[in-house]
Amino acid sequence: MCSGIRLVMRDINKRINVHFFDISVGKGFFNAFVSSVVAAGTSGREAVILSIRNKKHVLKVSQKKEIDGVSLYFVSVVRERNTWQAKALSSGKISGIHLNQGIIGDPYYFFIIPDKQLMLAFTTGPSGSLKSVGRTILEQFNGDRSSEINLNLIPKEKEFDKLKELPEYSSLHFKIASSSLVDVAENAPQLIKELSEAPYIEQGMQLSLDFSFADGLDERFSKEGILEIVSFLSEHDGCAVLKVKGVDQNGLPINLDFGNAFLNYKTNVISRESFVDEELAVNILSEALGECGSSLPSY
Repeated sequence: MCSGIRLVMRDINKRINVHFFDISVGKGFFNAFVSSVVAAGTSGREAVILSIRNKKHVLKVSQKKEIDGVSLYFVSVVRERNTWQAKALSSGKISGIHLNQGIIGDPYYFFIIPDKQLMLAFTTGPSGSLKSVGRTILEQFNGDRSSEINLNLIPKEKEFDKLKELPEYSSLHFKIASSSLVDVAENAPQLIKELSEAPYIEQGMQLSLDFSFADGLDERFSKEGILEIVSFLSEHDGCAVLKVKGVDQNGLPINLDFGNAFLNYKTNVISRESFVDEELAVNILSEALGECGSSLPSY
């Protein structure tokens, strides 16, 4: 007698890491942002589909919410992932994915707090694209194209300020999971792009990389390049170790550890769904705001 295969639905444990960003933007941006959200609510248009850099984004912004006395807007985004090729049904039939009814991709969730010029954000997709998606969404509300929008992680400690002040760097060391190098953001540092394209790096690997600097190195390891790499890797859940050595103004060696340098909120959620839905996302972001709000510089 042959026995069949029985599939059992199991709970999925998802690790969530909420990041906190300062929004640097020109005067009048947030007034325009609020006006746009109010106008969209009045027209009954809940969501829009945007095509940005050859990828579709479904964007939805809530009307104003009050959470713990803070006025904010909840933004949900699904960013198309082009790597999906086919779908397979339980019957065994394999077919292409037709996107006329929507898109298939990764969800991103944000709290935008205009009064404080702050953003809380997380994704269960590639974490390195979080800042890029956040900035891209804010740009949709920017009527002044000459005014640049920048998102900066909020330091938990003073390490990042020390890094910017160092006149000389001697080495960079980091450990990162190879899975974090899949589908890297378009604005990723050149070094990260090169690693993501390297044919010798396989999935499931833990990479440990050491770079020593000397005069005459290329732009990847200039002062601006190192700041860009550290800022990028600091957002990656897959980056387990991140250290920079340098020399201070007195010529003395200094070691900086960025493993816990920026404000964040980590939690685990148990779900039978393969993604975090909007209701759960609001709860997670609310918990993050309540837990870390007092540490934010604008509070």
